[in-house]
Amino acid sequence: MSKSLNAALIDGLARELEGVDSCVVVGASAMTVAEVSAFRTKLRGQDFRMRVVKNSLAKLAFEQVGMPGLDAVLDGPSAVIHGGEGCLAISKLVADEKRTAKDKLQIHGGFNEGEVVDSQGIDVLSKVPGRKELLAMCMGGFFGPVSNLSQSMDDLFTEMHGLLEALIDSKGGAE
Repeated sequence: MSKSLNAALIDGLARELEGVDSCVVVGASAMTVAEVSAFRTKLRGQDFRMRVVKNSLAKLAFEQVGMPGLDAVLDGPSAVIHGGEGCLAISKLVADEKRTAKDKLQIHGGFNEGEVVDSQGIDVLSKVPGRKELLAMCMGGFFGPVSNLSQSMDDLFTEMHGLLEALIDSKGGAE
């Protein structure tokens, strides 16, 4: 390719990655066109973008946007996934796709909060609870004790009601 075309590709990838603090690098060369299209549709549904890159050009774009060392995970045909809620959400989606695609999708690694993460790190990230799960856990933690108190008070009032009825019946009934 010509130098001007390469420069344009580098600038295009750098513009896409500008302001992005995390991304995941995958290899999808074993997937069929239909599988890749379905995967891209899933990605777009969660506001992610996937761009197939030439490794030598991606290396220069990574250096340009401040993701040093990410070129170490580039191995063979690669695609960069970024956007959405960040590396945690991307890793969950990619790990799920890897399971459903029967390992046709290879996870090379990624970049998260200033650090290069290898494929095992992405796999570990995919098992961490996401934002929605953590919020649900917090809400359960807040409302669990209140719910228990409410149930205890209801049980207490029910028992007191039964005791008062028993007392009234023992005194000869309500007249």
